[in-house]
Amino acid sequence: MASSSFQALLLVIMGLLAANARAAEPSSVEQRAREDLDRQLQALVKTPPPEVVVTFEGLPGAGTSRGYKLVEADFSLNNQPLAVPGAEELNGPGLHRLAVVKVEEGTFTLVSRVTYASDAWNLFSEESGFLWKLTASVTFQVQKGLRVKVKVMPGINPTAPDPRLKLKLSHDTSVEMTAPLADADLREPPDAGTPVKVAQTPPVTPPVQPASGTTPPPTPPVVPVAQRPEAGPVAPAKLFLKVLAGKKPVAATVYVRGPKGAPQQVLVDAKAKKPTQVMLPPGDYTVDVLSRGFLAQTRRVKLSRETEPTLAFTLAKTPAKKTQLPSVKGERVELPGAPRFAERQSAPKKGSTNALALVVDLLVRDDSLRLRLEGHTDNQEGPGPSRQGLSEARAKAVAELLVSAGLDASRLETAGLGDTRPKAPNLIPRGRELNRRVEFVLLRAK
Repeated sequence: MASSSFQALLLVIMGLLAANARAAEPSSVEQRAREDLDRQLQALVKTPPPEVVVTFEGLPGAGTSRGYKLVEADFSLNNQPLAVPGAEELNGPGLHRLAVVKVEEGTFTLVSRVTYASDAWNLFSEESGFLWKLTASVTFQVQKGLRVKVKVMPGINPTAPDPRLKLKLSHDTSVEMTAPLADADLREPPDAGTPVKVAQTPPVTPPVQPASGTTPPPTPPVVPVAQRPEAGPVAPAKLFLKVLAGKKPVAATVYVRGPKGAPQQVLVDAKAKKPTQVMLPPGDYTVDVLSRGFLAQTRRVKLSRETEPTLAFTLAKTPAKKTQLPSVKGERVELPGAPRFAERQSAPKKGSTNALALVVDLLVRDDSLRLRLEGHTDNQEGPGPSRQGLSEARAKAVAELLVSAGLDASRLETAGLGDTRPKAPNLIPRGRELNRRVEFVLLRAK
């Protein structure tokens, strides 16, 4: 009897223990949640850091008697210079590895600067002695587990309207996934670049426990992550370009210059039926248009996300005769058909300003040039002080016409010289008419 009672008691205890064990086991939902969390943590641990691989594609024909020679190369990632092979090594054709850099997540900008020289000397070649200084940039984002490949690609533009535009520089980017650390070959390739410094999030200091009996200080409100403003890229603005010769589209090379960075090159196709679209950050820009056989033009435009302006350029043909082209003697530009002025008038006569398009063409094709406009009078246009003021007004009137044609006012300066430098005798009407003028003096950019 006692034995059977003991067995019954033992069975009851074992049943209670089994029930408690089942109650302590997690439910199937909890178990799946834990497994998912474990997998996510393992994947996070195994995900390698972002990687940026920069390569350089040698210019075809470089280093040969019929090609171009690379004389200088400079590359930087987020303003940090990259240690790259020398120009002699990069001068050969083919693909060259510049740098393999492990970085942290974020946005990066690669700026490439290269200088080429003509590798052949020919007395009759317009490219002899030229230096092509090319700059281009590309912006991209990197994330864990991704490798961004950036290829720097110099190229030849055989249809360039100007020898200075014969060479161009661009970038090509691609993205691929990197293998997990557990499966990847852990041998590190030689790092040819300087690691890029990225701002780190400061560690969070745990709150200090208040002493017993004291009131803890108020805790500042925590902003949810979803509500924190993110410093993402600025939404671009749109610009539409149309280049015509008469009423027909014409092929052209357009350079869009902002306040910072290298200009963006846009090729406009002569067969384009719609305006060419360009995406740019909002801001102020200068748009230069060059086309073979036509005078260059320029415009200024302000871009915003609220408007989508269209710039239409109607190009004029370059004069065929040399006598119709401007000539530079010393520092002075002599125009065929310079602006003429009536007696005691500051504004040029109607129909006498067509040659100003030649001045615009000259300055657009060489952005290192500036211009000083010197106004003059004859000796019979009022008293001396008034002649001085009239000469200054004539110079400013011509400067305003050039600005309205698109030139930046910062590239122009004016001066009035009165009748102190006559070009012809003031004794006859024709001499006085020649003395009422504005002269153009070339300056180099400051």
